[in-house]
Amino acid sequence: MRGEVSGDLLLIGEVAEVRGTKVKICVYSQANEASIFYCGQLVRGVSVGAYLRISYGYDDVIGVIEGEYQQERRSADSAGPEKREAPGAYLERYVDVSVFGSFTAGRFKRGVEVLPLVRSKAYLLSPEQLAFVNSPNLTSGTGFRVGTLAGHDGIDVNLSFNALFASHIGIFGNTGSGKSSTLCRIFTDCLERRGKQGVSKFMIIDFNGEYTAETVLCPHKKVYRLSTKSNGGDKIPVPADFFLDVDIWATLAKATEKTQRPFLRRCMRKVEVIRSMHHPDSYLKGMVRNLLEGYCGRATAFSEQREDLVRLFSLIPEISEEEIQSALDSVELFCGNAAPILRNVCNGSYLNKPEDASSIFEGLHYDALNYAALSSSVTLLHEFIARYNFLEQTRSGSVSREHVAPLVQRYSAELREASKLYEPSNDTFDSDVVVVSLLDVNLDQKKVVPLVIAKSLYQYQKKRGRSNQNSSVHLIMDEAHNILSYSSQRESEYWRDYRLETFEEIVKEGRKFGMYLTVCSQRPADISPTILSQMHNYFIHRLVNDDELRAINKAVSFIDHASASMIPVLPQGCCVVSGTATSYPVRVQVDPLPIEKQPLSFDRDLSSAWEVSAFE
Repeated sequence: MRGEVSGDLLLIGEVAEVRGTKVKICVYSQANEASIFYCGQLVRGVSVGAYLRISYGYDDVIGVIEGEYQQERRSADSAGPEKREAPGAYLERYVDVSVFGSFTAGRFKRGVEVLPLVRSKAYLLSPEQLAFVNSPNLTSGTGFRVGTLAGHDGIDVNLSFNALFASHIGIFGNTGSGKSSTLCRIFTDCLERRGKQGVSKFMIIDFNGEYTAETVLCPHKKVYRLSTKSNGGDKIPVPADFFLDVDIWATLAKATEKTQRPFLRRCMRKVEVIRSMHHPDSYLKGMVRNLLEGYCGRATAFSEQREDLVRLFSLIPEISEEEIQSALDSVELFCGNAAPILRNVCNGSYLNKPEDASSIFEGLHYDALNYAALSSSVTLLHEFIARYNFLEQTRSGSVSREHVAPLVQRYSAELREASKLYEPSNDTFDSDVVVVSLLDVNLDQKKVVPLVIAKSLYQYQKKRGRSNQNSSVHLIMDEAHNILSYSSQRESEYWRDYRLETFEEIVKEGRKFGMYLTVCSQRPADISPTILSQMHNYFIHRLVNDDELRAINKAVSFIDHASASMIPVLPQGCCVVSGTATSYPVRVQVDPLPIEKQPLSFDRDLSSAWEVSAFE
């Protein structure tokens, strides 16, 4: 419906009441049209979500309509001197407006410095003014179009690069609401528009393989397809120090504080010592020789630790398990009238002196034990030292077998998983844009890998950011509830706390070092409230679950009541954008990407697939 108001076409009413930033406006009856034809353009009429300017001297106060109602006129004079109401009318229309900015000296300013006065005139914004309010303070080349203002055809919404990307971003919405498309939209534009390479790094944690296609995000990206199913997957580069991080490995291996953690720390110190040696081979051989010689004094320990010895020697390349078993079978525990002693099965000689232990080495190809062989795998040396320390310290009685054996098994298992996923490197990543696909990674490691990447990038950027103030790292996580959940029942409380504390530190401190986090999730209620509340900009698509809505309302201080009430009924691709990049929460219909640039997620058309017949 179109209407033309005589005089100033955009004049719609006057202020009836002012209570802080909440303003009540009495709407003229002749302004009750769905739309207005203004200067050749169709302008949305007075309705919830429409923007108004309220005259205040030479300035204008800007607000948005949050609600409307009507009430009975108290007297015949209440219509005002102009008596715009039709004869016999007894109801007046009012709208509630929340003010959030002003036009001062021809420029839009966010924030409220002055409030309107009663009887101040209220006007609809012209299309030019509306576009300016929703894309404020953009200089040429510093912004990009994200979509159009919902309900206002032809009004672009442009966001500042600095205000959006130099911030933590939260993108939330139910499955099928368009959140992944929005994530892909904004970062595709970012990567296409940036001219200088090598300044920033973009890391996308892709749980479902949606961003691996060559045409998605940008063509010149590095894709790591990780796999825990075999050793054939890609391996992501991590600093060598990662494998010496006691905190993370003690957490992964569920090490107890008083006994197991100190044992693990001693193992890592020994690895450090060996790595620093110019000639570590003789040291390694001496370690094993001393271990075996020790059994001449404690023969019963040899019997107790036989299987652990097999596990230790089986880690050495070029030595088969059959050779190990044969060599150990040549030694037996002899219990005579005196204390138990080891005896050589072949010749009957007794092992009562340390030098006699050399017979245990028969058939073991002892020369195969060398640093190069143990360094052939990223984790082999670490497991070898852990199993050696376990044997040495339990033989000597310095640790309890019952207390430490479970730790060694868990630690070894975690190391073997890690060998499928990581490789030590001096360079964190050799590409500006990296996608890490976790599609073929098991559930446990899907929580670990993002943590390892985040921690490595954070340490990297803390060092780099001090010398290069223009550098930045952008960590982007789709399906972020998989890693940022605080209510998971599948993991220990200690591991959950360590994981969340790491990301909470990044979200609280990362900005000062130039590291920014983008989280995208369908379950904001599962995400740590600390992380959820620390986002600077939000793109909120349709959410219908009460828990999710409460989480958003509690965490997002930027959102108003009217915008929050629209979230459950937003159409696909439409979202409420709120935060430091916008003047006020706005509903945006996000521009869709070409099909070839969209992430590899789609709704299946089962009706067509099943050839369902139509209703008759």
